[in-house]
Amino acid sequence: MPHKIHQRKFGRETGHRTAMLRNLTVSVLRYERVKTTEAKAKEIRRFVDKMIGLGKDGSLPARRRAIAWLPEPELVEKVFSDLAQRYPDRNSGYLRLTKVGRRVGDSAPVVLLELMPGAEEEKKTAAAAAEEAAPKRRLPFRRAKKAEGAETSAEKKTTTKKPKQKVTSA
Repeated sequence: MPHKIHQRKFGRETGHRTAMLRNLTVSVLRYERVKTTEAKAKEIRRFVDKMIGLGKDGSLPARRRAIAWLPEPELVEKVFSDLAQRYPDRNSGYLRLTKVGRRVGDSAPVVLLELMPGAEEEKKTAAAAAEEAAPKRRLPFRRAKKAEGAETSAEKKTTTKKPKQKVTSA
């Protein structure tokens, strides 16, 4: 009786399941956003958290363990250099799951799985949101009316009517 085995089987054999999970982990780390089913996304969270945790460790044994799971050396370098520095204060929870809807063929729940923004990216987006939310300065009524009148008079000057030509039959 297998106790304490906490993983989803996805109706696949062991080799197929590990290959699928490894490939999904690679896709999430490479593209930083992937659409997949909800069950697969929940299972992938463990592996992505583990890989970024290894990147934050930064030691040679951690790098070797990451190379054992991720087949591409460029991706391991990205995890250890870019993603590890992106989340200095966060210990886990690097992924965000956003429900998209249901898949057409089998009505399976689909989610958008994306890496959370880093501390600097959050500051940039907050500054941009505050900039958009700032009220725009409005002109007083008289100035606005004069500016509006000047625009319409300029439009009248530029539009000229062409004289109609008479069509004569030969």
